[in-house]
Amino acid sequence: MYTAYFGFREKPFNVTPDPRFFYLNPGYDEAYANLLYGIRERKGFLLLTGEVGTGKTTILQRLMDELESSVRFVFFYNTNLTFEELMTFICEELGLAVQDTSQLAKIRALNEFLLEQLRNGSTTVLVIDEAQNLREEIFENIRLLSNLETPREKLLQIILAGQPELEAKLERSQLRQLKQRIAVEWRLEGLGEEEVGAFVQYRLKAVGYEGRELFSRDAIRKIAAYSKGTPRLINIICDKALLIAYADAKKRVSAEIISEVARDMRIGLAGPIREFTNNQVRSSAREHQAYRHETPLHEPTRMADTKFDDKDNNQKVPHSDFESAPTRLAKDPTTQFLDVVAKALTEAMGPMASIVLRGHLTALDDRAATQPMARLAKIVELVSPEILDEVLRAEFQQKMSAVLGAPNGNGRIWNNP
Repeated sequence: MYTAYFGFREKPFNVTPDPRFFYLNPGYDEAYANLLYGIRERKGFLLLTGEVGTGKTTILQRLMDELESSVRFVFFYNTNLTFEELMTFICEELGLAVQDTSQLAKIRALNEFLLEQLRNGSTTVLVIDEAQNLREEIFENIRLLSNLETPREKLLQIILAGQPELEAKLERSQLRQLKQRIAVEWRLEGLGEEEVGAFVQYRLKAVGYEGRELFSRDAIRKIAAYSKGTPRLINIICDKALLIAYADAKKRVSAEIISEVARDMRIGLAGPIREFTNNQVRSSAREHQAYRHETPLHEPTRMADTKFDDKDNNQKVPHSDFESAPTRLAKDPTTQFLDVVAKALTEAMGPMASIVLRGHLTALDDRAATQPMARLAKIVELVSPEILDEVLRAEFQQKMSAVLGAPNGNGRIWNNP
């Protein structure tokens, strides 16, 4: 109705979990990275919780879209079904022909399928949304389903996603065995007050809007206050506000329009509306644009195109000059080397790089600041296989080899302690 009036390609504030509109802020990025890490490392049970409308399903949809070429997903959201019905659904989704309709036959067929997937280097993930509605006996059967494993790794990765009630349910003594098996968990919070403006601008940009600032500063301030940072509520408020502006032949959404929407929706304020300055709103947008990854994880940015900050010289260091960077590192060479590895690894494999690096450091049972110089090459050797793209992996290893063989800030050779 109002799309042509404002110059949109489509409505910017639909409430469907469309991954094209995935707003990547630090909290959402960390949630996504944790789920990605759990899947790739075959951790078994993963837990994602958050209040209604905070974007859990959108994160799951983005995860499935990004990994669909290498991971088989079974997305299950009808949590009122029995476990037998769940098993039937899983087999049908995976295309498993089971002649015997017994539960044991379905589990056996699933186990054979998962073993075949493992031999092919693939992973299968069962995603259960709205898991807070599952009955306790279903939880117990799902726990037993996670016993499909080899001596070294889990065959089936299971993501439980739901509202905070799910966390409370898992604290029950009857479910303590399942609770202990959760290897990765994340609580998704709403947007911070300063992020609301960036969220709104991001969705407008996603539908091709290039005009003047569509929502006034005071309008953004009221949206943040009424929505309490919940993305779904932000979308609903903005959609209704644009409809009112269109009906009134206005080209900009004012604070008065937002107040009218709030009255229509019977939304109250939990507290006073905090004043935003122009700098705060604009800074939030800039920080978001600087933070979000423009390139999908399966098409990572080439390391040769990357630039790092050289704090000592206050200028950009082209990655082609990366070999000379160690001469400008600070006094703690080990910590600085790990920082260089972390930055390069992030460019090669995306937001889960820090988690991977931290995991390998923990496995070596050494703190980053006290890691012996002789073992720095071992760090590179351990993290390199985590880079799936062969070109980026080779490029990463070449750059790290150059750094290891160069003099550091103390005049020493990195790989010659």
